[in-house]
Amino acid sequence: MKPHLLVKTEREGYIEKLHYGFVWVIDEEFNIVFKQGEDYNTPFPFRSGAKPLQASVLTDCGCFGHFGLTHRELAVICASHTGEEEHVQAVRSVLEKIGLNEKHLQCTPKTPKNNCSGKHAGMLAVCVKNNWDINTYTEKNHPLQLRIMRKIRELCMLNESPGVVKDGCGAPVPVLPHYNMGIGYLNLFLDGKYRDIKKAMAEYPYIVGGKNKIDTELMRAEPGKLIAKVSAEGVCIVVNTERKQVLMVRITDANHNARSIAVWENLKKTGWLSLC
Repeated sequence: MKPHLLVKTEREGYIEKLHYGFVWVIDEEFNIVFKQGEDYNTPFPFRSGAKPLQASVLTDCGCFGHFGLTHRELAVICASHTGEEEHVQAVRSVLEKIGLNEKHLQCTPKTPKNNCSGKHAGMLAVCVKNNWDINTYTEKNHPLQLRIMRKIRELCMLNESPGVVKDGCGAPVPVLPHYNMGIGYLNLFLDGKYRDIKKAMAEYPYIVGGKNKIDTELMRAEPGKLIAKVSAEGVCIVVNTERKQVLMVRITDANHNARSIAVWENLKKTGWLSLC
């Protein structure tokens, strides 16, 4: 791989930090219109970045209407939240509507404050709707996880099922190239079938992230236009729903400050921010 120098910081004229990584902008026809760095199509684990794609099975299974979920609750299912009270209450509300409680969550620690608790609550909703075992829902061969990976293969236009690894929260996540993850985001957020996921994230950016989270700040900066999601290991994915393009940034050393700088700078270059 050949990552590109994305962020350089200096102190009184001396180089202090160098942050390398990758940038892509992909359009609705899946053309790469801008790129920095060469990853040679290397597959990476997509951790929290996969959450909106994983949430698509709720729509496919009819869970949103069946349980009377709100867009606020759907937002927390897609979230990597900061564990504030409004996040906790949203997770608990999902669990109450599906007849379960926080003891059924298999993320660690097993409380709604875990930043993946919304995703786990959503996974449990699909299990309850389909009468699947709720005690083994994080196993790679569970019907839920098999369905999720089939969906991700479809959305990301992969020739075969993605590799699968366990995330820090205990749930399986896909391993795939950055380019295909970008395709997956375009296919999800530009498809009217999944308009509730788009609406949920756009209307409740604070639920998706929280205090000082760049995805929250981006969606607040351009309401309804930009849909953003951070992921572990220095990743941020931003969909411009008006231009029908996706921006992906990965900082190889996973530095959050460098990620924020690289994302904002590239959004300025693309002209996606009205304030610039």
